[in-house]
Amino acid sequence: MNKPVVLLMLLTVAVVWRPGTAFADSQGDTLSQWIDQRGEQVWGKPPAPCSDLTFVRRVYLDLVGRVPSVSEIRDFQTLGEDRRELLVNELVFGEGPRRDTYTRLSASSLARHWRRVLIPPGTVATGSVQGLETWLADAFREGKPYDEMMREITQIQSPDAAGGYYRLVGGTPETYAGNLSRVMLGVRLDCAQCHDHPFTDWKQHDFWGLAAFYSDINGSIDNPDGSRPTGKSGEIRFEGETYRAKVLWEDTPLDDVTRAPRVRLARWMTSPQNPNFAATAVNRFWQLLVGRGLYADIENLDLANEDERAFLDDLGQQFAEDGFHVQRLIAAICKTNWYAARAMSETDSDETFRRELKVISPEQVFDSLEQSLHLPISRIDPAAPRWTGARAQMVNRLGEAIGETPEDYASGIPQALMMMNGPVTSDAIDLDRSRLLRAVVESPFFDEDKRIETLYLAVLTREPSEAEKQSLTEYLDNKPDETTRRKAFGEILWALLNSPEFVLCR
Repeated sequence: MNKPVVLLMLLTVAVVWRPGTAFADSQGDTLSQWIDQRGEQVWGKPPAPCSDLTFVRRVYLDLVGRVPSVSEIRDFQTLGEDRRELLVNELVFGEGPRRDTYTRLSASSLARHWRRVLIPPGTVATGSVQGLETWLADAFREGKPYDEMMREITQIQSPDAAGGYYRLVGGTPETYAGNLSRVMLGVRLDCAQCHDHPFTDWKQHDFWGLAAFYSDINGSIDNPDGSRPTGKSGEIRFEGETYRAKVLWEDTPLDDVTRAPRVRLARWMTSPQNPNFAATAVNRFWQLLVGRGLYADIENLDLANEDERAFLDDLGQQFAEDGFHVQRLIAAICKTNWYAARAMSETDSDETFRRELKVISPEQVFDSLEQSLHLPISRIDPAAPRWTGARAQMVNRLGEAIGETPEDYASGIPQALMMMNGPVTSDAIDLDRSRLLRAVVESPFFDEDKRIETLYLAVLTREPSEAEKQSLTEYLDNKPDETTRRKAFGEILWALLNSPEFVLCR
């Protein structure tokens, strides 16, 4: 096991140290250059870059959670040679005329992703996750540094703090401890709850030493087979044995458990000197944006060897030295050659980098449909006059098949049927009800080539190939009259919406 250097003196420091900004610029450009150079040392030359339209689709999905509109695509195409960097700045930092919209969407998109990190697919949450997602969105919108966010989650004083995360994951010290180690340190301690871990060096006292920090949370759920408080802060009993609070990678419990143990844990957990914290954070952001972590087994970082961690640890150190600034890290990654690489294309080096195809989330599917089709639906607020519940219904159904990582594709028949025959798709291909179709088919300025191109841009963020254009033109030419010809555009739109390409971030 790689044992990070743990400075226990950090546990008693009264003020949390925040390093100065390591980079002179405020938009991640210097860090982006560093990542490009460091990546070439590890992987060799990057793959060929993706096309402009692929890049536009990619950053809109990754940063604001939906595909771009046709007008947003056209605006991008009018920018200069540095248009990719300008677009990243616009989406991440809210530069430009759409500042309020992009700031809100970016915060919401990040909140959905991190809510899924905190409560992974398959977890049975004990309550609504909306409070946690709102708490995360507020933090991201305010530009709160990552370590401050995680410190609030760590040093909670009640089950309702930090969006009610404690209660959502089970409401016991042991469930919370297992989740914190996984989320913040890339370490799975759960197997050490009842016995020493069979495959790693983690011992039972490591698990319960972490759980002991939460032994005095009022409102913990009573489990007859679970832990028991001892009446002292920082102590917990399990199966007749008492455990005192202690941090990981140290055998000695805290010297004085009466002195705000969770505050001391939070300082240690999120310290710049805790390399697993920063490394796990950048690994998660890299996975979100590129599709696979710099170390692929993202929640078993303790199993990585020194060589496998080298790039990750260096990037984590840069993140810590920059004050754990989330937006600058995201912008820096999005401006790299590695982020912009063509998907599924490999370098020539032995240790090759490959940009993965990613499956978009259920929320991204619906929000992209809403954007592409101009749906008259209020997405979230049930009190809104146009709210129909369509978003919740689709997200719930698609969420049944969500994968564990962005590159997993687990959709099955129920999800396919919803996309093919659901009310959103049915309305989308009906000329009387579809705003997109009416705008495309009834525009006096469009010929048929322009109509086909606009549908492709709206749904797939690309232009049709020559072969596609020829095939669809022939399909339209075979229609016997104007009525069936107009209806055929709905059939083309249906095919685009149900193509595998629509649910992929390429």
